[in-house]
Amino acid sequence: MTGSVPPPSEPAQTPPQAPSPPPAATPSAPMPANPAAAARPGMVTGAGILMIVIGALITLFGLLSLLVGGILGGAAGGLDFQAPGLGSFAGAAAGALIVFAVILLAIGILNIVAGANVFGGRGWARITGIVLAVILALFSLGGLGSGDGSGTLFSLVWLAANGFIIWALATSGSWFSARSA
Repeated sequence: MTGSVPPPSEPAQTPPQAPSPPPAATPSAPMPANPAAAARPGMVTGAGILMIVIGALITLFGLLSLLVGGILGGAAGGLDFQAPGLGSFAGAAAGALIVFAVILLAIGILNIVAGANVFGGRGWARITGIVLAVILALFSLGGLGSGDGSGTLFSLVWLAANGFIIWALATSGSWFSARSA
């Protein structure tokens, strides 16, 4: 056959390339030269969030107690007119409830402020958070002996939350000291 067709030309092939070496193992976040710029530990963040939440709950309970104390104090005048001797008791109960409410408000607001300042690495906030958590944990122990299951459960949750705050703030002192230096 004189008129044969030349075979189709094959596309030019590139030589196989060697696989690229795996990337060197590098830490995802290099350690900063300045220890004060180190990232906040997660347990400090968790403790700060818990402190703010617990402080908000205590503040709300304090506001509710203040409202009830005010209502009870206003009603004490009416009770004195209707039932002699009982009005002075209602007034005293209202006064005690208002004092209790003011203490709760102070503790709640202090817990919120300390929790917010824990994020910034303030040493005073760390100490304040530990002291408040110890006090609140001790108060929660009183509810453990109650015969009511829900009261015991609430006390256990409250105790665990404050125990975590104590542990997280007590074991992260090096981060706080690096922030204040």
